[in-house]
Parts: sequence; structure tokens; C-alpha cells
Amino acid sequence: MSLVGTRGELIRLCGRAGLSDGQRVLLETVLAAGDPASVLTRHVGSELTGVATLARTHSALESRARPGRVKQQPYASLAFGLVKAALEELKAIRLHVSAGQLDSAICTLNSITADGTEGLDSAADCGAKAALVQAAREDLRAAIVDGLSEAWRGHLTQAAGQRLAREMAALCVMEGRQHNLLSAEVRAVLSRGRLDADQLSRVLLPVERDLRVAVVVEGTSKLEGLGELMDPACAVTGTSPVDPVAGKSRCASDLKDLANMAKDASDIRRAWSRDQAGGQVLLTFSVRARDLGSAALLGRRRASELLDQYVAGQRISEIRLRPETLAFDLGSDRTLRLAVPALGARPARPLTAGWPPALRESLRTAHIARMTEAPTTAAGLCWAALEALEVKPHSVGKLARALSLQAVRQQVVDLHQRTRTAVAAEVAAARAAHRDAQAMADTLEAAARNASGEHAVTLANRATAARAAAVDRRAALEEGTKAEAHLAVLDAWTGVGNDGVLRRPDHWLDAVSPPAGADPALHAAADALAGLLGFLKGETAVRLCDWRAMLAAPASFAEWIEEIANRFKKSLDWLYVIRNTALHDGRFESATDLLDVHSGRALVDMTLEFLGNWFQHEAKATPEHVGLSAIDVIGHLACRQEEVLGRLRGGSREGWTLARLTSPTSTGWDRT
Repeated sequence: MSLVGTRGELIRLCGRAGLSDGQRVLLETVLAAGDPASVLTRHVGSELTGVATLARTHSALESRARPGRVKQQPYASLAFGLVKAALEELKAIRLHVSAGQLDSAICTLNSITADGTEGLDSAADCGAKAALVQAAREDLRAAIVDGLSEAWRGHLTQAAGQRLAREMAALCVMEGRQHNLLSAEVRAVLSRGRLDADQLSRVLLPVERDLRVAVVVEGTSKLEGLGELMDPACAVTGTSPVDPVAGKSRCASDLKDLANMAKDASDIRRAWSRDQAGGQVLLTFSVRARDLGSAALLGRRRASELLDQYVAGQRISEIRLRPETLAFDLGSDRTLRLAVPALGARPARPLTAGWPPALRESLRTAHIARMTEAPTTAAGLCWAALEALEVKPHSVGKLARALSLQAVRQQVVDLHQRTRTAVAAEVAAARAAHRDAQAMADTLEAAARNASGEHAVTLANRATAARAAAVDRRAALEEGTKAEAHLAVLDAWTGVGNDGVLRRPDHWLDAVSPPAGADPALHAAADALAGLLGFLKGETAVRLCDWRAMLAAPASFAEWIEEIANRFKKSLDWLYVIRNTALHDGRFESATDLLDVHSGRALVDMTLEFLGNWFQHEAKATPEHVGLSAIDVIGHLACRQEEVLGRLRGGSREGWTLARLTSPTSTGWDRT
């Protein structure tokens, strides 16, 4: 199903289930914040959520508690900074949850901060504090679940509800919920009728249960001693799959398909290389997970850790996992076929053909980080990619400021794309609802004509009500037609063609918040956007309103950019911690590793985007902007960010340009 089709179906189902606009905003906020396709500043990977910050605090303390280390990781100052950040976030969340729910957790963090960095010197003390923080994590999780339920019942403000929705999204990502499966399960629940607060909690965070996973291990014909290393119900076979648990279910059929595929791939490899024989075995075992997607990824991680022990005893040839994985639930006989990583299908093009040779190391490391399956290792490599650009712990503040400029552009373009998608989805939902209502009215009218007596009267009454509903749906569809006309006016102003690409981002911002003395074309575009705001509902409408208010008050816009820079700095500091604990201390798993790898890869991508843009247009720049190293470009853009903030705090956006905000041919404030 297309993006518009998926969102249109969600809108239609929200209407059928009787969700209020506030409930729809909450639901869409959770789904958007956990969507891996969201830009970084819209994803919880960049959010300073309480659940993530507290989990990172626990991870840092637990790491420092490891005995016998010559140098504890992470450094005490970094770990102490995490404690203070977690305390700040919990104090903010406490305002939105039931009185007393977080008092014990906040008391724990207060006691740790009172001891200062000296209180983190002893491994034993860090271990004791890690245990206390783990209890605080459980309190926070319960408070978030309860708080979101209260928001769902309409007992909290919209801002409080959205904050708790983002916390819930972070929990979903951290606990392995797969976004596509979560979205499908939400739609399935909505299709069955009303969605109350308890049902919402269960669909977002279902209870963990035992699920089975099957992977193919290449490079061996037998894994000896497996029973001593895995659960008793594990099984390893050759090309004839035998799972002691699956029996003759649909799961067994899919297992056979997986084994046949692995055998065919091995035969093709042998035919291609002529003399390279390779064995393979099918390994099945149980994991505890919340859905089949998280079971598949967790299972691959467990299988990879298992192979560590076999690889240590076999150095001549390689033992590895094939990308294909099967997860299955014997209770429901449901299966999920997965291949890791997900591959694209669109044409690929280089970011720029003008990369300086000195940046090749960073590009290569970023590529390896993207291909690495283990999340913590990949996140550590993301720091290595930045370090290849000469980014050091003391210079992350500059990179964070430069990234905040790129984030502004990302957010603005994303807001435009989501607005266009939301309009198309609302219209699609209105069209489907009108079609369904007409079909229902036609069916009931035909049944009434063929019935007799009281039954005919009952059917006639129902048909009358259904026809009235169809008329209402027709009116809603007509509003959708008007919205499409508004969007056409807006597209003409912003230079959008049939491909949907925003070619005039500054024009889009002008339409969102038109300046004084705007010309007639801009007035028409602004009026069209106002018309769309009256039509749109849900999270996209809230975002548009927020941006209109922020752009109308440039000082608040400056505060937002500064907040984004602060968030990025803390994310980069944590990325440095991951690099030390993973690559120096050998810790390859943490509660936030799925958030960390998403954030790390996105930070590297954004850095390479603005550097690629800079070097692509460097030939057109003034002499002082030519031949700069990557770290010098970062420093220059950091200074530009400070100049932009200074002018915005002065109360005006006049002359500010989004189109060339990170370009070497602009100052960021030279729009004519």
C-alpha cells in the first residue's frame, strides 16, 4: 500500500472508531515519532526523552561498575552529565503524571547528583547506583503508560499529551517494536471498533511472549555442543528442517521454504565458484519478544552472539548468518519472513562528485556503519566516521550548531511533504468513506424493497439514516475537492511539479507566515494554506499551527534552533560514550541501542549532506570559502548559526534564506 493509501486508511479507521481529534493527534504522534522514515528531528532518536536518558544513565553506571578495569568507561564527567540530564527530564515529566509516581525516581537521582563525580569513582558504588536507577526506570515506564492513558481520556493538555506520546514512542523503539507491524496492528484494532486507553496500551506495548526464530548459518555442516549454549528447545538441522516445536503447522511449511532457499543459494554459490563447497545448517530457537519483527532481530543478535564462540575455534573459514530470517508464533500460527538489511529499489546517485580525497575515510566508515548489523557497534562506527572529519569531543558543540541549520531545512521540507501527503490522505479517506456510505445506503434500500411487514419498516428507517450519512460524506468529500484546489495554488507558488519536490523552500515559509506587504501571489498562497489548515486534522495540522506561531515570533524560532543544537550536542556526547564503551570496553548491547544506531546514522548522514552541499558549490564561493577542510567548514557554519540566532532574537526574519542556509555562496541572510 502507498504512503497516501496507508495514511488515508488510518484516517478513515480513526473516524469509524469514533476517535476524537485529540486522540488522533496522540496516536499519530506516537507513530510518527517512531517511524524510521521520519527526519531525525521528528524521530525520538534525537529527542531528550526521559525513558532514553534514564536508560543511558543506567547503562553508563553499569559500565563503570565493571570490576578490574584500569580505566572506567565512560568518564565520570560524562556519566554525571547523564544523571543530571535524566533528573531534568524526570522533573519535567512529573508535571504530567499522577502525583507521587516519580518521587522515588527523582529522589534516587537527587542522591546521586549530591555525591558529585567523586561518587562515581568506585565500581561497587556505581553498581549499587545502577540498581537504584533500574528501579527508577520501572517507575518511569509505569508513569508513562498511565499518563498516556490519562491523555487518551482527555484529562491532559495537548502539549502534555504529545510529550507523553513521544515518551511512549521511545519505549516502543527501545523495546523492539517494529514500526510497520505496529502500524498494521493499530489499524487492525481500529477496524474492530472503539479504542479505549487500556486497548491502546496493549497494542503499543503487548506483553512479551515466547516466539520462535529460524536462521541459516553458513560455513558449517554441524554446530556441536549447541545444547550447552542455547535454550533446550533449540534445534539445528541440515537441509531437512526439523523443529521440535513447530510440528506440521504453517510455520513448518515456511521452515521448509527457508531451508530449500538456503540449499539453492549454496548450490548456486558452488556452481559459480566451481570448487568452493559450503555447508549450511538451519538453527531454530526461542526468544521472548513483543512482536514477530522484534523477535526476528533479537533472534539474529542472539544467533550472532552464539557464533562468536564457534568462530573463536575456527579461523580458516568463515561462519556467518544468511540475511533471510523466519520468525513464527506457534500460538497464532503466524509467521514473518524477513531479510536483513532491507534493500532499496530506486535509482541511486552520489551525494556529490566533488568530495575532497581527505573525506573519503569518513565516507567509507559511514558506509561500514550503515552495513553493520549489530546496533551498538554501528553506532560506535558512526562516531568513527565523524572523527575521520576531525570532529573531537571538545568540538561537538560546533558540529551540533552546524547540524541545527541543516535540521531547520530538513524540518521545513518535511513539513511541506507531510502537508501534501496529509491532504491527499484526507481526500482519499473522504472518498472511501463516501463510497462505503453510498454502498451501505444502496444495499439497505434494496433490502427494504424486498422485505415486508415490520422488517421492511426497520430496513427503510436504517436506509434513510444511511442515505443521510452518505449525504454528509458527500459534503466532506466536496471539502476535500476544495482542499485539492487550495493545494494547487500553493504548489504553483512553491514551484512544486508532478514529482512533488519543493523547489522554493523560502516561498513555502512565506506562505506559512507571510511578511508584511506581501504581493498578491503570496497572499493567494497564504490564503490557500489557511484553507488547508481548516480542512486538515491530526498531528500535521498541529505541526503547521506550531510553525506558524514560531515563524511569527522570530525570537521563539531562535529558541527552537538553539534547543535543536543542544539536543544534537547531547546526542553526539552519547555517541562518543558508545564508541568508548563498545570499541574500548567491549560492551555491545544497551537498552537504547536501537535509538542510538538510528540517531548515529542520521547525524552522520546530515553531516555529510551539508558538507556535500558545501563542496559541490565551493567553486562558486568567495576565495575565503574555497579549500576549507571539513572541520573548518563545520566551524564556519557554527559561527553562521550564531549570527542567524542573533538576528532572529532581534525580532526579524527579513533577508533570511532557507534555500542556501548551509551554502558557501551565502551568508544565510542575503535573500533579495
